Amino acid sequence: MDDWKKFILYGIGFIFLVFGLAAIANTLLHLDAGLAPILWFSYIGLIVLAIGCFRRDGSLIASQLCILAIPYIVWNIDFFTYLFSGSSVWKTADYIFTSGALFGRIISLQHIFNIPLSLFALYLTGLARKDFWKISISEVVILFFASRLFTDPMQNVNCVYHNCATFDLGIWYPLQWFLAYAVMIGITSFVLIKAFRLNSHK
Repeated sequence: MDDWKKFILYGIGFIFLVFGLAAIANTLLHLDAGLAPILWFSYIGLIVLAIGCFRRDGSLIASQLCILAIPYIVWNIDFFTYLFSGSSVWKTADYIFTSGALFGRIISLQHIFNIPLSLFALYLTGLARKDFWKISISEVVILFFASRLFTDPMQNVNCVYHNCATFDLGIWYPLQWFLAYAVMIGITSFVLIKAFRLNSHK
């Protein structure tokens, strides 16, 4: 890999790492809410994406895109809809305008640049294998049970207790949750494999 590509990847990884560590620090500064927020896919994803950039590992980067891409697209639609109209479609980003400490809301802005930077990082690393979805599935299963076991329903970390948006499929919620992630991971992995053509730029 060319030096300039490595430099850019390290830069992107540094951005992810800074926001990931800031999210963890923010959690530690507000221990009255417990350590539950550390389990959010968003926070763990930032750290894993940073590692993927530093290691130039396209599979790690792609695995996080499979988990985050579609929810982040929904979040961005809500964010910009609320920003320009004062109301949103699915209410997933309303909190950033209405409540919470400033530092936490600044950290949440990573939703805006995360996916574009991740896609660019994946373009630089290339994608050498197509089974990266196994990492996504493993992470989703582990964090579902961790979130149910160690967090409060009021916090609803990773939306494991009830839907974070305003729509519902009308079936048993844990099944709905896993079906949603299976579909999102399947769609995103298919798109990434087709888009990056299973090549590596390492």
